[in-house]
Amino acid sequence: MKNIIIPSIKSLTLTNKIPDGNINEENITVGNDGLYTYSSFLFFDISKVPSNAEISNAELVLFKTDNFYKDNRKCIYIYPLFDYFSTFTTYNNPPEVNHLIQGSLYPLTSKISVTGNLTKIVSLWFRNALSNKGIILCKKSNDFITSFGSAICSDKYLTPFIRVVYSIKNTIIIHENSNPMKVIYYPCPCNCPPHPNPPIPPIPPVPTIRRVEVTGTVAPFSIYVTIVTLTVTRIGTGHIDNYYVTDQYDNSASNTPLAIDKFYDIAVIPQENPGDTENINLSGSYKG
Repeated sequence: MKNIIIPSIKSLTLTNKIPDGNINEENITVGNDGLYTYSSFLFFDISKVPSNAEISNAELVLFKTDNFYKDNRKCIYIYPLFDYFSTFTTYNNPPEVNHLIQGSLYPLTSKISVTGNLTKIVSLWFRNALSNKGIILCKKSNDFITSFGSAICSDKYLTPFIRVVYSIKNTIIIHENSNPMKVIYYPCPCNCPPHPNPPIPPIPPVPTIRRVEVTGTVAPFSIYVTIVTLTVTRIGTGHIDNYYVTDQYDNSASNTPLAIDKFYDIAVIPQENPGDTENINLSGSYKG
């Protein structure tokens, strides 16, 4: 697994104390002080995550600058935004919030930093299933107020960031428009290295396992047959071994497109040795 730290590059606080303005300072504030409500926005540029990454975890890290409560029952809610925010954003002119997707964090402890799980939101951004416009931190009740370092904080140790943990897909092959499928090729599910010494008979041979993911769309009233071919070229001899997996996607009874997203394991026997090379290919056609 790899990980990357992505600092916030924009932040802003809105409050009904200044309904036609905003606060763009070294701290962001969330909560209610008994008179006024505060909510804050953060934006992160996730383009540094490799395009062939598979995100397994993402967490938001904030650094507190005041009100170090010791009550871990109090909660701040996190939502993605439908609109960008800017220096012209105000309490009376806020960005639209996506309340269907929610995260949370419990900041009222004595710790210096607090974290919240953002895996779902960041994964949706990364897959372009949700446009990355930033997030809002807000409260649903008026029982506390607290502040964190902002994106423009002069003390960079207090800058909010997202820590993204991911693995790398080995190869992505996207075929011509005439082929509605693509294949994504993964390393061994357990990431185990090639076996250094082939087992001695009669012990059954230990295969090398390669995982592939086939995605795409099958047209209405159609049956599509696909073949995934894994080609292994052996080091030294140049001998080529081909390994296959096939499947049929039946959408013949439906008048709507069928989305395909399936995983397959391909066993390579004899197992691979260091220096062997691989190539993955996808072919297929409509049936009938």
